Amino acid sequence: MANLNSNYGGLALKNPFIAAASPLTSDLASAKQLQSGGAAAVVLPSLFEEMIEQDAKHLEQYLGKIQSYKDALDIPVLGSLNGVTESGWLENALQLEQAGCDAIELNIYYIAADAAQSSDQIERRYIDLVYKLRAQVKIAIMVKLTSQFSSIAHLVKRLEDTGVNGVVLFNRFYLPDIDLDTLSVTPTLSLSQSQESLLRIRWIAILREQVRLSLCATGGIHSVQDTAKALLAGADAVQLCSVLFQQGVDELPRLLSGLDQWIEENPFSSVTDLKGKLSYGNVSDRSGYERQNYLQVLQANDS
Repeated sequence: MANLNSNYGGLALKNPFIAAASPLTSDLASAKQLQSGGAAAVVLPSLFEEMIEQDAKHLEQYLGKIQSYKDALDIPVLGSLNGVTESGWLENALQLEQAGCDAIELNIYYIAADAAQSSDQIERRYIDLVYKLRAQVKIAIMVKLTSQFSSIAHLVKRLEDTGVNGVVLFNRFYLPDIDLDTLSVTPTLSLSQSQESLLRIRWIAILREQVRLSLCATGGIHSVQDTAKALLAGADAVQLCSVLFQQGVDELPRLLSGLDQWIEENPFSSVTDLKGKLSYGNVSDRSGYERQNYLQVLQANDS
């Protein structure tokens, strides 16, 4: 059997599969099923600052959940934090650390809707916040980013300079819809598709040789093939969500078995062996990750 061990931001994982923040990680019974199925770590659903402001019991319940998960599970437990104010981020992050979680995933879900805010101002807001969090929180910190930045590589490099342990690429925005019957804006939920993984794979490949922090792919990871591509690009871990909703928790052991078989059938003996083999810095033609890919696709369709 292949060695599926991986290191993600200082967390020793028995394989690269992490159960992403979702309703599947929201209760202990489900988390136990995920662990039994082979998940190497679980990320709790996000704790929103707005919810705490409405009712402080949300924080108490979340902290209690972390403690119960740590008592019952043998795999790393990551808290997920989604804040608004600087004080909220800092205070709640410290609470999560004290409750015993192994790492904190910062889910910085922010829509830059104000035309008066420049891209540099928004990036500085991220960086300043993470610097302050890193100065106070001792456990691993992962930053979950969206793809909607003008220079993703530069931002990730700046985040690395703050001392964070990893980045998660990319957050999926749940897009609002317009109900034509009621003439109102309504929320929508759509599960990811495998094709979406290619955006994550591309940027992980570009980043792998430029940063030392851990890289995690989330969004569109549905198959062994998606996982192998992400690892070859340079990912240290992948997060699973939609595929578990669609196929059930039993998909986890199938993915584990399939990844083991894929590694055995290729010139590798472990996850470590294949990490980054096809990253931007290791391929013979880097243009495939850049503009050339666009030109080749257009030329192929024109012929």
